[in-house]
Amino acid sequence: MASLRLENRNALITGGASGIGRATALRFAEEGANVAVADRNLKAAEEVAAEVARLGRKALATAVDVSEEPQVDAMVARTVAELGGVDILVAAAGVSHARYGERNDHPMPLVEKPLGDWRKVLAINLDGVFLCDRAAAREMIKAGRGGRIINISSAAARIPLPGSGEYSVSKAGVWMLTRVLALELAQHRITVNTIGPGFIKTPMTAPVQRSEGFAKRLIERVPLGIMGEASDVANSALFLACDEGRYYTGSILHPDGGVVMQ
Repeated sequence: MASLRLENRNALITGGASGIGRATALRFAEEGANVAVADRNLKAAEEVAAEVARLGRKALATAVDVSEEPQVDAMVARTVAELGGVDILVAAAGVSHARYGERNDHPMPLVEKPLGDWRKVLAINLDGVFLCDRAAAREMIKAGRGGRIINISSAAARIPLPGSGEYSVSKAGVWMLTRVLALELAQHRITVNTIGPGFIKTPMTAPVQRSEGFAKRLIERVPLGIMGEASDVANSALFLACDEGRYYTGSILHPDGGVVMQ
């Protein structure tokens, strides 16, 4: 019987209650990892943690706003205390825009963008990734056994999205943050990589999926002609987290159906 690729490793996944984060938590658990599921929605995080536990792994759920430094530090400290360390971080928490779910959540040019909206997206998508990466890296350095940091960016890090400029800027920032950290943490045997998904079926993209005309126009930009699944991103994260991905650092993988190559 083949050995599990993440057996006895401890993974912390932010944004783990739904979408890409949830898919990654379950995929990692299938491969033997213990998983800390962190999310602003504690009830949903607890449900995912219960699914992880049913797969026979240690699991915990914790509420966190990744833009708040004390909450991030407490999240990592609890993961270390209850699971025994952090071997893998997947920073998947993020928002598409500041007014997600509101009636006035339509695209808005940057020249019309309120500063508060800009700051909210950057605080979660960029500051939040920095805070999580920093807190996890500190524990990995202290433990002295290396580690894997995997940041979820977007194809929008390379392709500007009119009307969602702050999202594109935040994800491009995650890409550069990854490269800087990869250089700084290499001496500690900590790899740092990014995943830049394309159009993926998740709760975040549900409004797009419901708009048949908009979805059709987006899919026409995908050479493979389909939207991806959250599992496509989870499998990319698994590769970067397991031994097969040990020689990757400072890299960005694009499970995007070919969008970025155009």
